[in-house]
Amino acid sequence: MEQQTISIAKAGITTILNSRTSVLAAANPVFGRYDDLRTAAENIDFQTTILSRFDMIFIVIDTRDEVKDRMIATHVFDLHRQGASGAKGHLHDALDAEHEFLKKYIT
Repeated sequence: MEQQTISIAKAGITTILNSRTSVLAAANPVFGRYDDLRTAAENIDFQTTILSRFDMIFIVIDTRDEVKDRMIATHVFDLHRQGASGAKGHLHDALDAEHEFLKKYIT
């Protein structure tokens, strides 16, 4: 990406494309969970040649909090349960309106 190009080799096709976008990558820690006793480099464990291609590196750590995790899980389950039971909310109204708009546009 330093040269504003990206090389792609997939299914027998090799090409170089101009890059006019950003690349966002994500990875899990080497040991399955971020270890505070190890350095960031040990947790990430990427070669410096790969890391040097990124302008910024953000480390997002999910701290263990059973109460908070249970509240989030309950909220997600409730959202899915309401959607499955046919309960209408703001999201359903917006999707219905978009569906009607698309029907008018297509026909």
